[in-house]
Amino acid sequence: MKSYLVKFAGTLIGALVLIVLVGYLYFFEIRKESEKAKKENIFPTINEGQINEIILKYPSSTVVCQKDGGSWFILKDSKRFKADDKVIGSVIENISKIKIDKVASETLTDLSEFGLVTPEAEVIAKTPEKEYRILIGGESPVGSGKYIQVDKDSRILVVSRSSVWEFLSNSANDLRDKQVLSLNEGKIKRIRFKWKDSSFEIERNNGSWIGKDIPDYVDIDQSRVWAILRTFVNLKIDNFENDEPNNLAAYGLDKPIAEIDLFQYGKPVRVSFGNKKESGDYYVKLDLDNSAYSVSEFVLRQIPESVNDIRVRRIVKLDAEKVRGVEINRGDNKISILKEGNKWKLGGDNSKKVDESKVGELIADIGSLEVEEFVDDNPKDLTSYGLDKPEIVLTVLEADKKKTLLFGKKENKKVYAKLADGKPVYLVGGDILSKITSSGNELIKK
Repeated sequence: MKSYLVKFAGTLIGALVLIVLVGYLYFFEIRKESEKAKKENIFPTINEGQINEIILKYPSSTVVCQKDGGSWFILKDSKRFKADDKVIGSVIENISKIKIDKVASETLTDLSEFGLVTPEAEVIAKTPEKEYRILIGGESPVGSGKYIQVDKDSRILVVSRSSVWEFLSNSANDLRDKQVLSLNEGKIKRIRFKWKDSSFEIERNNGSWIGKDIPDYVDIDQSRVWAILRTFVNLKIDNFENDEPNNLAAYGLDKPIAEIDLFQYGKPVRVSFGNKKESGDYYVKLDLDNSAYSVSEFVLRQIPESVNDIRVRRIVKLDAEKVRGVEINRGDNKISILKEGNKWKLGGDNSKKVDESKVGELIADIGSLEVEEFVDDNPKDLTSYGLDKPEIVLTVLEADKKKTLLFGKKENKKVYAKLADGKPVYLVGGDILSKITSSGNELIKK
């Protein structure tokens, strides 16, 4: 019995040693090889800079991209279109950095098992010396991998789906450069806007935009114009609709709803807007080519329908630091606030302490008052607006200047207003009336 136990113990120890050896072999050798395979690029020697052609083949289409003079182009229907160099650069980087997750099969067997008989995509990258080819097949049943075959390698590899998603179902339009305009902002001296049957122009004079054949008192919002200009000088489209449309009427481009002409070096570059798509985008056409494109509604809404859409809406420009006084006349009730040194005084009365914060709020409210509606630029009679005998006359003393605002009748939740020395009549938010002090006591510090 003792001899038997000794023999059994020896056998058990031997088995344990074998298990340890097998475990070591798996965890430290086989696993090491596996980790090495995972880190291996499918094309370890590929040179990204030498790739000059990429071909993407799909079951129903083929996309050919070629490099010429440092830029990439798409070949489509015997024509050549500018490609998006950044997108192509991303494709090339992906090709060079795809890593092997694991080897699914060391030898070719039944390719249909891996979805490689009719692959989802075939990617070919060419350099002057060599061609690199990837067949992308079906999904790996475990994890989120894709089966691929590389060049003439007999192995079937598994790579992460994220490393090849960029090659799946691309069209020529996906790779084309969507920037269809590239103008020199500094060289554009005139812009024409058109909505249906009305149009107007602005032009640049000494660095500022002014209305062409528009009265001088119409103050153009410079920041608004520059924002419009920057939308169009590097215009990017959302989609290529048709490179050779036979019927512009199908897109509403035979009778555009809006147009913008950007005059560069004295010559206009026109963008025309047609019908609205179901997606909410609008069809557009450039006079530089025959193609029909589409852009977001945001681009269309940059075009002002009238000059009022790009006018300055701030009624009074104030520098709060330079304001020395405010005078308010409400019929027989008159309020005067004057600044002496750094202190505000109510009507020159030093016995009453003025609440500085309330005066600051009043000045801020006046300075931020904006036009809600341009009513009449050249009124013949102010009576209908109640501005012949205004309800409130408010004067701001700024340094050596006086700026006087008149407030007339109310209409709905708005009130008519104008500058005393200006022509235009505006409608502004009626809440300004409650913000204008009605009694000097409101400004006294409690």
